Amino acid sequence: MPPDDPAYNLPKDGQALQAEVLRLRETLRSTLLEKDRVLRLLRNTNTDLHGRVQGQTRQLTALNQLITTINASLDLREVAARALSGLHQLLSVEAAALALKDDQAWIQYFYVHPTALMPALAPLRLRPGEGHVGRVIESGQAYVSNELTAAALTEHDQLPGLSLRSLVVQPVISRERVIGVVQLINKWSGPFTDADRAFVETVTGSLAVAVENARVHAEVQAQLHTLEHTHARLVETQAQLVQSVKQASIGQLAAGLAHELNNPLGIILGFGQLIGQRTEDEKLREYAAAIERESRRVQRIVSDLLGFARPAGDSLAPVDLRQVLAQAEQLLGYQLAQEGIELATSTAPEPCAVTGDADELLQVLLNLIQNARQAMPGGGRIALRAWTEAGRAWLAVADTGPGIPAADLERIFDPFFTTKPPGQGTGLGLSVSSSIIQRHGGELRVASAPGRGAEFIISLPHSAQ
Repeated sequence: MPPDDPAYNLPKDGQALQAEVLRLRETLRSTLLEKDRVLRLLRNTNTDLHGRVQGQTRQLTALNQLITTINASLDLREVAARALSGLHQLLSVEAAALALKDDQAWIQYFYVHPTALMPALAPLRLRPGEGHVGRVIESGQAYVSNELTAAALTEHDQLPGLSLRSLVVQPVISRERVIGVVQLINKWSGPFTDADRAFVETVTGSLAVAVENARVHAEVQAQLHTLEHTHARLVETQAQLVQSVKQASIGQLAAGLAHELNNPLGIILGFGQLIGQRTEDEKLREYAAAIERESRRVQRIVSDLLGFARPAGDSLAPVDLRQVLAQAEQLLGYQLAQEGIELATSTAPEPCAVTGDADELLQVLLNLIQNARQAMPGGGRIALRAWTEAGRAWLAVADTGPGIPAADLERIFDPFFTTKPPGQGTGLGLSVSSSIIQRHGGELRVASAPGRGAEFIISLPHSAQ
């Protein structure tokens, strides 16, 4: 110890005490330094834990939002789009894909762009055991690789426009069977982690439920559509059956009464004509003319009634509906023009061939035109069309009249139903027309709305000429 040191002149006990103080001072300094180090470590650890908790909270929030989004739709394609979109964005991968099993094979959907869900190939069929995806389909076990090499890939792993570097293949399992496979391809920010695979596994669990729900919904909707279609057909068939029963009843009545009516009617008509020819009394001539006129009207009614009972005759032959339309235009075109009614025609370039009675079909068309004419006393337009479609030949008569009230549409083909004033119609024209078309294996329908005119449409089996 140098002489100028204050401890030099201290007794030996004092020197020992001084050394102990120095030692304690150094220990305290070291302790304080260690305390600072521990505090910094605790702060860093706390910051790291806080960051991890925040990250996990964000991930759980994103996971919850994704699962909620996936389960919010019952459309299978929409479910796939939402699942792939969420995985594509949240895990930052180059591409995400989904393979779903249909009744025959596995169909692959690729999600590559933020706004597009599209088939990868047309079509892309997958088989169990082929490639990484096929092996996951077969085994039901997930596959993860961050070091894919060309040697490790088969032709079944090659994807258009993508060079595989890293891959996650996760099965979508429902009720212990694989119903789909999710692929995540090439993570941008580094290798796939165990946390990534756990995240995907959780998403695919909810995706399995959403896929099954969507499929059940689609099946139910298809069954409802079938039931609605069947119900509509039953209602239509029932209406046709009721109409046929009515017409058959009228036909049986007409067939029984026609002979009984025609014989005395012919006698009344003959005597009416005889009286008119032989009398000089003007009043008697007027009476005779009335007898003849009304007798002929009754004959027309009986003839219309017989239309219900008349079977399909032996005069069936090939008929081109375009020619029937042309005949009708020739017979009524001039009269309609004189009444201010425009007659427009439109026909298909190919024959509208049917097998039927040309005279009866012309009778139906003339009746429909006459009805349209009577609906437009102030003039208007009648459009006639003939065409072929879906194995049928069609005729349509449309007018610009006042239309038919909805309440009358259900009864318009009923025998004796008419909206015309007494004496101006028997209510048999449309009933007889419908009966004739039914005998030809066809259908006569009407579409109308008040103020929008009416259109009568004839549909007949198309036949080759």
